[in-house]
Order: sequence, then C-alpha cells, then structure tokens
Amino acid sequence: MKRILFIIIMTGIFIGISVDIDSIPKREDHVFSNLKDEYKLVSYFLSPNQRRYYKKLDKKNKWEYISAFWKAQDLNPATEGNEFLLEIITRIEYCNKHYSHFSKGWKTDIGRIYIKHGKPFEILKLNTGVNTKYAQKDYQIWKYRISSFKTYIFIDLHQHGDYRLIYSDGDEKEGSWVDWQSYLGSDFDEGLLQ
Repeated sequence: MKRILFIIIMTGIFIGISVDIDSIPKREDHVFSNLKDEYKLVSYFLSPNQRRYYKKLDKKNKWEYISAFWKAQDLNPATEGNEFLLEIITRIEYCNKHYSHFSKGWKTDIGRIYIKHGKPFEILKLNTGVNTKYAQKDYQIWKYRISSFKTYIFIDLHQHGDYRLIYSDGDEKEGSWVDWQSYLGSDFDEGLLQ
C-alpha cells in the first residue's frame, strides 16, 4: 500500500512539474497562460531574426523574452497599464467574436491581420465573377491607408466564413499565393487594390 501511495505522489509531482513548465498563472504582462498561444500571438509582431532567437531559448527564458517584448511595446511606460497590450487584448476579443469558425478568431488569417493593424481604413466585400475556374466565392479586400499603405485580399475558400489570406501588398511579413488571381477570375479589376 505504501508503494502504491508513493507512486501516486511521485506521478502527481511529475505531472505538476511538466504542467508548470508550459503554463504559468495568468499575469498582467501576458495575454495567455499557455506558452504556445502566447508565442503565436507575439510572433505576429516579430521579425524572422527575433523568431529564430526565441526558438533557441529554454522555456523559462521564452517567458522572460515574451514579458520583455510586451514591456518594450508599452506606449506610455509612465502609466500603470500597458496600453499596447490592452489594445491587443481588445482586438483578440473582437476577432474571437467576429472571425471564429473552426478555430478561435485570433488564430485565423483575417484575425492575425486585424490584431497586427487594427480596423482597416476600407473593406470591400465582393464575390468572384463567373470567369474563374473555381466555384463562385466571397472575398474581401482590406485597405490600410492612414499610417501605412497595405492591401490584403482574403477569400472564403469553403464558404463557411474562414477567410484565407491570398494576397498582400505593402507588408513584408505576409506573402501572396502565386496563383492568387486565378481564385478571383480573369475579370478581376486590379484597380480595386488602389
């Protein structure tokens, strides 16, 4: 009986240790308590070099790196709260409310762009023409024109609301599909991208 009790206690300690490595209690300087989700969010803003550096760190230092990242983004360190972090949390809530389908909205292509840049200056909601080799689909063109000049095209490939990013202009961190125009059809008006 003592041996069984010892095994149960040791198993509990081991499980507790392995959970603590990947998760931390919710803190004010993080959005998520899960390291994987926290990194996915932070990676929206990191350069390729920063991502490579992060991947070399051990788990404890990964949490510290993420804390330092959020602190560095604070728009006004003199205030008690981190305004940038609070804005990102607000954007995540919006994305989860409006763009969640098969996964949480903040993890979708359209959610990622919204979290990075906020509300677009202009959104065009259109559908592909009849001159496309694919079935007619809904798509959106998002334009940012105030502090930057960026354009994105999202298409609802399976017509269930999960828009995928197929075209990006002005954002070096986002790419375009090689055949993005074939999804929109030969009658697509590229003037819409201006």
